[in-house]
Amino acid sequence: MIPTITITALLLASSLPVDVATLDGQQLSGDVQSLSTTEIVLTVDGEPRTFALKELKELTPSETSVTTTTAPSAPALRLHDGSVLTPSTISAANQQFVLVDDKLGEMMVPKASVQSLRLALLDSKIASAWEELLQRDTRDDLVVIRKGDALDHVGGVVSTIGETSISVLIDGRAVDLPRQRVFGVIYAGSETKGVEPLCLIELTDGQRLAATEIRLDNDAFVIKTVGENVLTVGASDVSRIDFSLGKIEYLTAMEPVSVTYPVDHPLFLEEVWKYRSGRNSRGKPLTLGSQQYDNGLWMHSGTVLRYRLGRQYRRFHCLMGIDGDLGACMPQVGLEIRGDGRVLFESQVARDDDPRELDLEVADVRELEIEVTSTDTNGICEHLDLVEARLIK
Repeated sequence: MIPTITITALLLASSLPVDVATLDGQQLSGDVQSLSTTEIVLTVDGEPRTFALKELKELTPSETSVTTTTAPSAPALRLHDGSVLTPSTISAANQQFVLVDDKLGEMMVPKASVQSLRLALLDSKIASAWEELLQRDTRDDLVVIRKGDALDHVGGVVSTIGETSISVLIDGRAVDLPRQRVFGVIYAGSETKGVEPLCLIELTDGQRLAATEIRLDNDAFVIKTVGENVLTVGASDVSRIDFSLGKIEYLTAMEPVSVTYPVDHPLFLEEVWKYRSGRNSRGKPLTLGSQQYDNGLWMHSGTVLRYRLGRQYRRFHCLMGIDGDLGACMPQVGLEIRGDGRVLFESQVARDDDPRELDLEVADVRELEIEVTSTDTNGICEHLDLVEARLIK
């Protein structure tokens, strides 16, 4: 019987050096003094600071001793909550998976929580075919067989996974397949809604664990996972803890509902003036100050981008400035950001201005508009960067 844990509002723990990133862009280094399911207390420069976990982006132990591996281990169990487990042994019966891992111990995982089980190693020859099968909607479990450099599959209901065989019901007939012949199983349906994960813990051996509860006990994290498992994970075995879990949406990953260009401008050429993600018009990384960025928007004056937010987000963050890759040009542009037609921010931006950080409230905003305006009739070199532009739920 695996015990359960109850986490109080604040649990005292021995200090652990960590690096922390918040959703609003802060980067901090300090020692964890306490950790609960709602907040973390850090000692930063000798002073205690408290952060709500819902405001964290990620936490990284500073003294992780093992380099993270991305080797395609087998078996590999992928869960609907984002967990990826590579235990040393795995079996399934009576709607339950039993996993044994050298670091994590024994785990029980309900079948309804499992998206797929890969029993063989993944290589480049069939990786795309496996990923394509994972994206399919299917009413039956798919038993996948590798044939050379191709994958084939048969539909059925997988009932038992033993050490040497897999039992499948195919067209009403029970069939036992040798386990060594099966590349993997993709399960039908999706997990019923349960407790939302608090964070996703990435281990140095490549495994990922979605946790509904977490606390720090000496130099180890005690977590509760799907199936009410309580596991102890050494801090040195943790490469990263992701608290964002869909709370951040970068504009580079969103498609604007509309894009407006100044097509009547006498110098307009769409190939020159069109907005870009992660690169400027010369195909180079976005540059503000002395730093380059791969994530952000490059916009020419006269451009209006409209994004549908649907009242799903609380804040809009970005770092804005004129791109440094402009040669001798010294432009000045205007930036106006509107929410449902209401002006949230308005300012002029010059080439020699320091990069400026924006933090705007967008709660209850259905549609966000970003417009770069011209301050010169010729509109030459009027480019603006919005780097790390992101929406926070």
